[in-house]
Amino acid sequence: MAQSYQIPGIYSRPRSRAEGFPRVRTDVAGFVGIAGPRHVGEACAVDDWQGYVATFRTDERGGAIPPPAGAMLDKAVRDYFANGGRRLWIVNVALSVDALPPQQLLNRMLGIDTLAAWHGLELLLRQPEVALVALPDLDGEAVVEDDRYEPPGGTGDPCFCRCDCRAPSGVPVAHRAVTATGYRRVIPEDDMLWAQQYVLARLERERWRWFAIFAPPAGMTVARVIDWRERLTRATGGSDLGALYWPWLRVQDSPGAPEELRSPVGAVAGVFAATDLAEGAHVAPANRTLTGVVGLETTVGDRENARAYDAGINLLRGFAGQGTLVWGARTLLWQGPSDAADPLSFINARRCLSAIARTCEVVGQPMVFEPNSPLLRIRMHQLMVDYLLRVFASGALKGDLPEEGFFVQVNSVEESPEGHVECTIGLALAQPAEFIEFRIGRDGGVIERAEAA
Repeated sequence: MAQSYQIPGIYSRPRSRAEGFPRVRTDVAGFVGIAGPRHVGEACAVDDWQGYVATFRTDERGGAIPPPAGAMLDKAVRDYFANGGRRLWIVNVALSVDALPPQQLLNRMLGIDTLAAWHGLELLLRQPEVALVALPDLDGEAVVEDDRYEPPGGTGDPCFCRCDCRAPSGVPVAHRAVTATGYRRVIPEDDMLWAQQYVLARLERERWRWFAIFAPPAGMTVARVIDWRERLTRATGGSDLGALYWPWLRVQDSPGAPEELRSPVGAVAGVFAATDLAEGAHVAPANRTLTGVVGLETTVGDRENARAYDAGINLLRGFAGQGTLVWGARTLLWQGPSDAADPLSFINARRCLSAIARTCEVVGQPMVFEPNSPLLRIRMHQLMVDYLLRVFASGALKGDLPEEGFFVQVNSVEESPEGHVECTIGLALAQPAEFIEFRIGRDGGVIERAEAA
């Protein structure tokens, strides 16, 4: 049916999706943390900041609910949507930071507490859409009030007079204790490191399904962050299931608002989602400007960049005229320069493989219980080749020809056990161009330029 046009403008007319290719999203993130009194122990999906406010920051009568003091989830959600996220699953584990003892709170976030129902991380991983995982409240803080006495300054009035400024206790106001409010970590650093190691081990049970985004605690130097990174994967020798980002961000939600120090996990997850939606999971979520960021906790120069990136830490760097950029795309599998040959040492190759695995699962699902015949195998082979040709055309695979980037093999009826069909897919994943070199010279009066990546 022809579309009628009455108002001048730009109109989209999307093509129908090919049979067997439902949309498989890899941009959906999931956060586990402390969201307040509403939906405790539940997994809720929100599509924007207003949806989050309506779900967790508004009571049944429409009144506003303040965010829990010291909780980091609220800030991570704001950073996620500000940087391009479009859908987020949230598992609320407690109504406040001090609602549970620290160890029990940590177990509740990881989903290993002694509860009958699924909760925490385990509940989050049971949401089929979730592809990115983060636990912002591993950095949660408890409010600490310190009552200390500060004697009044000066010599005072030598004349005796009526004292009208006494507290109900009878102590003059000038002599009352001063209450100072501060914050301290709820989860100790060693327990936080163990929790990140646990998340990696948990994700190993279903390879290539999820990707975790981590950050070290605030206040760390380059040397301490490198030590944190080494300890994180010392027992496993590396993992392609996550990435570590540093340093922390100085964020300003609106002009004139006070600056806040925040973990980068929420903003980086938003960059992951925005990159997936705009270009695809095969494109590295790097060289993207972070929104709302006005500075960094630690200034990163070339020397710090070289040390940290060689250790497999993805940097956040400020560049004049460009803002703060995500300046790294390596997974925790990276242990040194020798790992450059392994595509899974890079985030985009690792997540491209995840996207392909997820799509193959969805494409193959309608074929379950079909007659086990050669026709079924032909159909499966055609569908997978058609899909991988699109992946190859996007630049996600190596080679000049499709046969150099992938192959698909489906076993015959005679080769497979009764009721079984096996489809083998081989991929040559492309890696990001981390180092681009320009060579400019003069030859015979002509300036020539050569590029090497």
